[in-house]
Amino acid sequence: MKRNTFSLILDTALFLFSTKGFGYTSMSDIASSLSITKAALYKHFASKEEILLGVMEMMDREDRIRAEEMAVPALLPEEGGDYGKVDLESFRDYALSQFSYWTEDKRAREYRHFLSIERFNDEKCRRKWDENFVQGPMDYTKQVLLYHFPSDGEDRAFRLWSAMFLSYALSDGGEDGKKTKERLKRTIDEILEVKNGISKS
Repeated sequence: MKRNTFSLILDTALFLFSTKGFGYTSMSDIASSLSITKAALYKHFASKEEILLGVMEMMDREDRIRAEEMAVPALLPEEGGDYGKVDLESFRDYALSQFSYWTEDKRAREYRHFLSIERFNDEKCRRKWDENFVQGPMDYTKQVLLYHFPSDGEDRAFRLWSAMFLSYALSDGGEDGKKTKERLKRTIDEILEVKNGISKS
């Protein structure tokens, strides 16, 4: 399958999943939105469950690439990720870029909205929601901050992701994105003790 065809199917399905709901989206709906026959769609995917797995793999891949581009670990410590090499300013920039990505990028925004609803209906979606927006980023941040703040790195991680999660909600509620991001930056700078681009740790 050509990569552009593969991506087009996944993006189309994701849009439908995020607007109609996974349970209310059929293979016929996806095929119709793509202006192809259902038989043609089945040549690429055996079911909408298989398409959903493809969407999840695509988003996981994008997340790893983004981490690598921002020079922060894409791997867990037990997988070889070196969290001690992450300076606080770079981590702040990464956190803010994640906020922008999950609120401004069309694909990422649709995926976040999709998981936020479907986590109540599907165990795979619940695990992905937790991995991407709850325990996953909390554990990731904790590993970084414990290196810089051994005594209270976990508490700082909790404060940071509480602010991040509230900022997602404010953005979804229609608050100006620039205002939300500026306030989030000030909050993260305070938590990480980053002043004028210089970490005090």
